[in-house]
Amino acid sequence: MASLLSAGIGYAFTTGFPALEVAPPMQSAGAIALCVLMLLAGRSPIRRYRSAMWVLIGRLAGGNAIGAVVYPFAVQRLTLGTVAAFVVIGYLSVGITRIWRMRATAWGFKHLCGRVLVLGGVIMLNRPQGEIEVVGILCAAVSAWCAWNTVTVLGRMKKHGQEDQGATIANLLAAPPLFVAVFALRGGEWMSWGLFSVAGLAGLLTLLLPVLLMNAALRRSSELDVAMMQSLSSPIHALVAQVGTAMGALASNQRLTFGEWAAILLVAGAAIGVSSLKEPSDGMLHDGKQHSGNGRRR
Repeated sequence: MASLLSAGIGYAFTTGFPALEVAPPMQSAGAIALCVLMLLAGRSPIRRYRSAMWVLIGRLAGGNAIGAVVYPFAVQRLTLGTVAAFVVIGYLSVGITRIWRMRATAWGFKHLCGRVLVLGGVIMLNRPQGEIEVVGILCAAVSAWCAWNTVTVLGRMKKHGQEDQGATIANLLAAPPLFVAVFALRGGEWMSWGLFSVAGLAGLLTLLLPVLLMNAALRRSSELDVAMMQSLSSPIHALVAQVGTAMGALASNQRLTFGEWAAILLVAGAAIGVSSLKEPSDGMLHDGKQHSGNGRRR
């Protein structure tokens, strides 16, 4: 929950700057701070990794570089709450293959129903009202993939016992391509102390704290459970946007209507309901069917 609030506040800071320009310093600040923290903790990320870890590092670096641009861009085109609701689809896609295999069980069926409700909530949030913001929706959809990629890759890094170090190297590698892209497209006129100070603070809130807190959660829970809790980002980010708008810190277009709040609460309610489902043990499953405690297998 703390990581969700931190990320929501961090992304709120970026709404006043072009997404491509805020992404490189934001990514760099969070990655450098994470690296310094790892070094101080005696867990240096500069080490030899196996080839399997390098594949995961490269995948996480690519996803984070893309997400650093498309998420703020989507927020500027839509709202914090709407983009967070889209990202819920990515979180709920974690472990979807296993859930689909178990669709004949009560657990699998309820999980699938919860995901349908989440999809319905996202459609409600983006129902046609005049001109459809196609670019914003596409960026939000890519952000959902980035969220799925992050949880999935960190979970696999955990099996190697190097999730913190791997995440640190991946985030460091994600920064240089962003600088190359922005210099190629914008030249050097985009840089300013105001941009770097806000982006630096946003990097600590959207990268440093969420990575540390998510890895801590993954050490105690499965990727599926962590992804479910991350699904609560939609109401938390929407609330951050409402507070920011009321304080005059965010543009008025970040304010949500009653119908949009209803859609976000539907998404959050479905996520909470699914997260409360207790996964059946292997002993309770037989030929893809889950039996109640009072029933008998034949």
